[in-house]
Amino acid sequence: MLANLGAVLRIADFRRLVGVTTVSQLGDRLTHMLLITLIAVARPGRLFGYSEGALVFALPTLLLCPVVGVLVDRWSKRRTLAFTHFIQSGLLLATPLAIHLTGSFLPFWVALFLFFGLDLFNNTAAPALLPRLVGERRVLAANSASLALARVATIAGMVVGGFLLNWVGWNAGLVINAGTHLTAGLLALTIVAREPVAPAAAGSLGRALSSALRGFGRELAEVLRLVAVNRLIAFVLASIIVSTFISAVSYTVLIFLVQQVMGHGTAGVGIFAGVLAVGMVAGAVVIGLFPDNVNRPLLVLLSVLAFGLLFTVGWFHLSVPFLVAAALFSGVTFSWLGVVQTTMLQEQAAPGIRARIFAVREFVNNATFIASALLVGLYGDFTSYRHALAGIGLALIVLAALGFIFTRGMRGVDAGPVSD
Repeated sequence: MLANLGAVLRIADFRRLVGVTTVSQLGDRLTHMLLITLIAVARPGRLFGYSEGALVFALPTLLLCPVVGVLVDRWSKRRTLAFTHFIQSGLLLATPLAIHLTGSFLPFWVALFLFFGLDLFNNTAAPALLPRLVGERRVLAANSASLALARVATIAGMVVGGFLLNWVGWNAGLVINAGTHLTAGLLALTIVAREPVAPAAAGSLGRALSSALRGFGRELAEVLRLVAVNRLIAFVLASIIVSTFISAVSYTVLIFLVQQVMGHGTAGVGIFAGVLAVGMVAGAVVIGLFPDNVNRPLLVLLSVLAFGLLFTVGWFHLSVPFLVAAALFSGVTFSWLGVVQTTMLQEQAAPGIRARIFAVREFVNNATFIASALLVGLYGDFTSYRHALAGIGLALIVLAALGFIFTRGMRGVDAGPVSD
């Protein structure tokens, strides 16, 4: 592994691609911090403002995910990365002027909606280009190196970005953020590897997009069929919906608590996000030490139950030490949930249908995040954030209890894969 890692790092084009993805990830995290900052300015005291923020970055992905792959397959991946970052940079640079001219924050929401839609092209083109640069046998090592630097950029963007925005303000923050994406685009143009024209590039683009939409509909139907015949797959998809709901609650309620209720501002949100990221790294390491035959459904349900207890405790006890501990625990647990859910899907689905299941999982993730964020924001503003915490905590405890009944006798490793 170390030999492969050293080999891929000696490939100049791979280092350039890692530079693109790392700088882009830094810019994306800074964009999220800008979003959080502007929510507090434009929607002070309103929990639903964070729900609107969730809609801005999740809805474009939901709308575009069935067709982006078809488009990127037909285009040069290097040029896609470059020009997408250039457009993102231009959007960010134009936003302060548009806000000033209109006297409204509407241009900011429109710009970020477009920004996160464009991000899906980056997130599709980069992994599609990587095997071409390093060779098929070195993809695992290349992904490891790329992911490690992306995690560092995530922590830096959230923690440093929070303090930076408190220092320079959101107007200058937009300009700095535009600079990161301009840099990423310029780095993409330095990649010199030639890309062969894929067979998929032939034919009408309209027919290709139409076929992609029909195919996505078939994938949804196929997954629903599997849910009907395989209890474990039904459980995994249900647990993905629940864990995405928890993630949406964390984005809306907990950011609102740290930034506005407790008065720690965007810098405070960045620190808590950094603690969460540390927990996620630790969780990914720890779960690798578990035995292969660990009871996967039980681990998922214990995690959901623990989140339910955390939210319930938060109803009557909120303090900085409690939230720090909760962020660290949440990072560890989200890593466990992600690894276990992915493993169960890989084990239960035959190779011929795995890609369809994971494509649908991304669709379900974004749809659930949007619906959950909107409902939680409305409920919290209609009642209070404390009532929201109590209701969510009790609901998760009930769901965990029902899950224990549903999964009685299941371990997640016994059943064979479902064929296509």
